[in-house]
Amino acid sequence: MEYKVEDKTGNDIEVNKQATERNRSEDESSASIELKNGNEPEKAAELMQKPEVDSDRFFKLIDSSIQGLREYRLIVSALKLGVFEALKTPLSAGALAEKLGCDPGLMPHFCEALYSLGLLDRFEEEAFEEERNPQRQEKAETGVAPEGRSEDKSEEGFLSNGTKNPGAVYLVSELSAAYLLESSPFSQQHYLAGRLRTVELWNRLPEIMKSGPEIFEKGTFFGEVVQSMAENARCGMLQETVKLVAEYVEFENVKKLLDLGGGHGLYAIAFAKLNENLRAFVFDLPPVTEKTKEFIKKYGASNVSVIPGDFFKDEIGDGYDLIFFSFNPGGKVPSLIPRLAGALNPGGTFVIRQMPDEKMNSNAFLSLDWNLWTFEGVKKGGSGYSFENSVPFTEYIGMLGNYGLEVFRALDMKDGSRIVFARKTA
Repeated sequence: MEYKVEDKTGNDIEVNKQATERNRSEDESSASIELKNGNEPEKAAELMQKPEVDSDRFFKLIDSSIQGLREYRLIVSALKLGVFEALKTPLSAGALAEKLGCDPGLMPHFCEALYSLGLLDRFEEEAFEEERNPQRQEKAETGVAPEGRSEDKSEEGFLSNGTKNPGAVYLVSELSAAYLLESSPFSQQHYLAGRLRTVELWNRLPEIMKSGPEIFEKGTFFGEVVQSMAENARCGMLQETVKLVAEYVEFENVKKLLDLGGGHGLYAIAFAKLNENLRAFVFDLPPVTEKTKEFIKKYGASNVSVIPGDFFKDEIGDGYDLIFFSFNPGGKVPSLIPRLAGALNPGGTFVIRQMPDEKMNSNAFLSLDWNLWTFEGVKKGGSGYSFENSVPFTEYIGMLGNYGLEVFRALDMKDGSRIVFARKTA
């Protein structure tokens, strides 16, 4: 009988090899698990670590900046769309959207946003018929809202989809009627257009930082902004300044007045109204004085004339009893002082109004804003509202005495500016 003898040596080797590999794999897997588990506490600790600088400071800065942008774009868009002019008569958001060709789903939110800023009034449609002018006048006089008018600017009254009750109607508020309607004597539409030009410079800030300040032609620039400056002055600055100057200057003795760099000429016009025998002159660049003439005609100031020129180069005249110099950057240039003193009669008064340098220097944004643009051939100073050849306002005032101009009064105004009175000694 033959027996088949099996050679188990090869099989045993193969089995042992597989077992070894399996054990190695299990060991590696076990080591990996242990390594992973060993890193978990470290990873968890890293996840729970907070920044050393409190994040509230950062997010409040960003959020407040964005909120300002939202409000600015809302107001500008409302002006561009004609919302305020359209709402001189009350309309629902739906009717307003149809009238202006806007999206009817967005308009309720748009109106509510304007309402939250106090630029629109909101009424319930049923109550509006009872509102009318007498009660509106009562609100203006007493500060108490008429019955039926919603004064609560909270989120109450919204539907589940977030839009305002379609029964609500909107109307321009007293604030927007005063400053945003074209027909208002205090309309700030040109002023806002001027602010838009500034915003455009900030939109191009990366480019300007590399290429340098934007360069404007001086006459054209001031010719365009003079209307904006006039609107701005009408809102209190003009009235406050004229009243103060009249308090410290005997206008009945003033026969000839110079409003140097006077732009729109409203100060000269107002001064001339105080004394019909006064002859007032507004000195400014030729493109500007063309605009000045329009204001002179508008207010019937027959005793006010213009002198076109550049006061850095041209003669400013003489024989003046009063020279008024308000918010002009040239008001910090010492080389002008002897010419000003020479143009005044003995006993005449020099009145200058400027923003003190300490307030300008402390505002980094204002200084940057001032230096984003310049005029051809002109170099500006480091701080806001100054040129290369300017000196600090306090230093400028200190120089007046060297040319026979004796300071007798200096007052700080509520807008932060300072007005200084100096008399020419005999």
